[in-house]
Amino acid sequence: MATENDRQPLDSTADEEHLVEESATEIDSPTAEAEAETEQAPQSPGARLKRTRFFRTRRRTLLTLLLGLPLLLCLSYWLFGFIAFADTASLVELKGLVQTRLKNESRWQSASLNQLLHDEDRVRTSDDSSARLLFFDVSTVELEEKTEVSITEVSRRRGGDAINVVLKVWFGKTAVRAVRFVDPSSAFRVDTPTASTVVRGARFTVDVAEDGTTQIDLEEGSAEIEIEGETLTLAMGERITLDPDGLYETEIIFEPDGEIMFDKIENAWNAAGDRFRLELTDTEVNQYLAFVGQQQPDFFLRDIQLWFVEGEARAAATVTQPARFDLSAALGVQVQNGKIEPDIRNVAAGVALPVPKSVLNTALDAVLGQLEEYLDQAYTYVKFDEVQIKDGYIIITGQKQPDAPPLD
Repeated sequence: MATENDRQPLDSTADEEHLVEESATEIDSPTAEAEAETEQAPQSPGARLKRTRFFRTRRRTLLTLLLGLPLLLCLSYWLFGFIAFADTASLVELKGLVQTRLKNESRWQSASLNQLLHDEDRVRTSDDSSARLLFFDVSTVELEEKTEVSITEVSRRRGGDAINVVLKVWFGKTAVRAVRFVDPSSAFRVDTPTASTVVRGARFTVDVAEDGTTQIDLEEGSAEIEIEGETLTLAMGERITLDPDGLYETEIIFEPDGEIMFDKIENAWNAAGDRFRLELTDTEVNQYLAFVGQQQPDFFLRDIQLWFVEGEARAAATVTQPARFDLSAALGVQVQNGKIEPDIRNVAAGVALPVPKSVLNTALDAVLGQLEEYLDQAYTYVKFDEVQIKDGYIIITGQKQPDAPPLD
C-alpha cells in the first residue's frame, strides 16, 4: 500500500505575491550574479541537459520549447496553491440507450445528462450506444456499446489530497483517460473478472468478453496489473490478454516514437509561407515525453505527462533532483506581444518527506535557468499570436521571424 505524503502549502498570501514578483524578476532580467553562479555550477540538471546532443539541433530546441514550457513554468510556481476537485462522478456524454442502476435499487432507469453517480452505482449501454463518465474534473471513462460498469469507489482522504477511483468492468469495452493526481497515494483502478489495473496517470482500454477474457492495451503512461496475487508492470505500447483461468500473455503493440513529434514540428516550420501552425494531441505529446525519458535517463524530470482539457493543460511529473517530489498543475496560456505568457491556475506538489526550503529553491533555480534560455531562443524563430487548448489537443500559431534559420 502506498504511503500518504504531505504537501507543503505556502504560508500566506503576502508570501505568494512576493515570490511571484521575485520569480518574474528572475525570468525577465537575470542579474550578473545569477549568471556567474550558473557558470560556476555546470553540473546542475539544467546545465547537463543543455550540453546533451539530444537538445542541440534547432528543431529539437523548438520542440522542447513548445512542449516543455508548461512543465517548466509549473515547477517555478508549485508553491502557489492547491488543486480543488469535485468529489463525484458524472455522466457528461450520452448516445443512444444508456441506463443507470443506483445503489440499493433493483431497477434500471434511463440515464440523464450530467447525472451524478456514487459508490456502488452502475451504468450500462445498449447496442449502438455510448457514454462518458467524468471523475474529479479531469479523468474520463468512455463506455462503448454493450458495456456495463459499476463504480466501486470514488473517494478522497487526508483533507482532499489523496484521491481514489475504483471501477469494475463487467463486460464490454471502455477507454480510460486517467490524469495523474498529485498525491503519490492517489490511484485510479479498473477491475475486471480476471485482473485489476492500477494507474496514477495513463490512457488505456479494457475489453472484457462474455466469458471473462480480458484484454488491456496501454496507450500512455504505465500500469500495474494485479492477477491472483501477482503484480506485473505494463509499459506504454504493451498489451496483456488474460483468460478466465488467470493465465496471461503480453505483447508489444507499439514503441514510443519521438520522430512523430520531430516530423510535425519540421513540417509545420517548413510549410510554404511565413505563417506557423502546429497542432499536437496529448497522445503525441506523451509519446514524445516517454521517448525523451528513454533517451535521457538522467533528466531531472521523470514520468512526465501532459494532458489537454478544454481551455487548459494539466501537467504532472516527478522531480528527482535535488529532492524527489511529485508535481501537478493546471494552467492556461496567453500570448502578449508575440510572447507566451502562462496563466497558472492551480499547482500542487506532493513529497514523501518534508524537504528543506533551500533544497526546493535549488530545484527552482535550475528550472528558471533553463526556461530563460529556451524562451530567448523561441522568439528568434516565431512571433506567436495564439495558443488554443482544446480537449485532447493544442494549436499553436504565429508568424515566422524573417531571419530565422531552417530547422535541421
